Amino acid sequence: MTSRRHTERRFASREVHGLQHSYLFRVSPRMAWVIVATLLPILAIIEVHASPGIWFGPVYLAILAFAAWSLNSLVAVAIGFGIIGVRLATGEFLLATGNGPDGAPNLAVRILGILIVVLVIGAARKACEREWRAARIDVLTGAWNRSAFFEILRKNRKSGGWHALIYADIDGLKRVNDEEGHAQGDENLKVFAETVRKTIRKGDVLARMGGDEFVIFMKLKDKDSGTAVANRLDTALNTEFGESRFHLTCSLGVLLLPEGSTSIDGELRAADELMYMAKKSRSGVLVSTAFESGGRVQFSPCLIEQDQLGHDSVVRQVDRVPMAEPSSVSDSHAAA
Repeated sequence: MTSRRHTERRFASREVHGLQHSYLFRVSPRMAWVIVATLLPILAIIEVHASPGIWFGPVYLAILAFAAWSLNSLVAVAIGFGIIGVRLATGEFLLATGNGPDGAPNLAVRILGILIVVLVIGAARKACEREWRAARIDVLTGAWNRSAFFEILRKNRKSGGWHALIYADIDGLKRVNDEEGHAQGDENLKVFAETVRKTIRKGDVLARMGGDEFVIFMKLKDKDSGTAVANRLDTALNTEFGESRFHLTCSLGVLLLPEGSTSIDGELRAADELMYMAKKSRSGVLVSTAFESGGRVQFSPCLIEQDQLGHDSVVRQVDRVPMAEPSSVSDSHAAA
């Protein structure tokens, strides 16, 4: 089990959270440094050879604004004071502001204006980041929300290879809410999400679909890795967790997705159905391999006991060979 887990963690070296920012957010800090370090000397050379009457102040301000957005405000302020220091040492800034009685106030006003622009742009970048994340993160658990999950899934299902789509439902949470209050139920949701994060890899996706239902999406090395993932989650989640006096467990529907499977809505409905089958049978977890037939996502249960679970739960592994009456779900469900 341990070696399998280490293998899976090494395989997840690439983040799958490929949510799309605007192009303004896609410049990496390293690239931003390269752009700033390239533009400043080029601008200085152009200014030296240009007519003295041409004012390059707004161009320098634009570079500082870019640095404040792509790096941070403090870095942009430091770069700005560096530019001012160089220009003061060469006397160019004094030529622009004048040597008369208004020279010092003129210099102070220009510096103040630069500071205001840089700080406002830096604050705007942070506010945009917060709003972008708030629109996609479940505040209570820190998991991705439903809309972000579909955004992530649509992008990363194009990568090919085996994936696992896991639908999870916390058993007994309603009783906790009714008898101990919603505050206690919220604490259990937080503990559940944290337990899942500690069990899966950094690049795997955890999303809260609403209420006590969560979805986990991950890339697998191969089909056999799906069973190892199911066992690991079943062991972690079907022991007592949370701060409640009730013994909370979790029902898991683990749908293994082969390469080329792209029916997002049908796959999610199939994983949801697997989860309810696990809940009804009290088995804790059901594992199934998905296949498409007649435009429907299907799976065929076949019971296999797993001794390595360490408790009385049974993992059900499903082959792609359909049985007489396979379960099926329609692809017509909308993902909104």
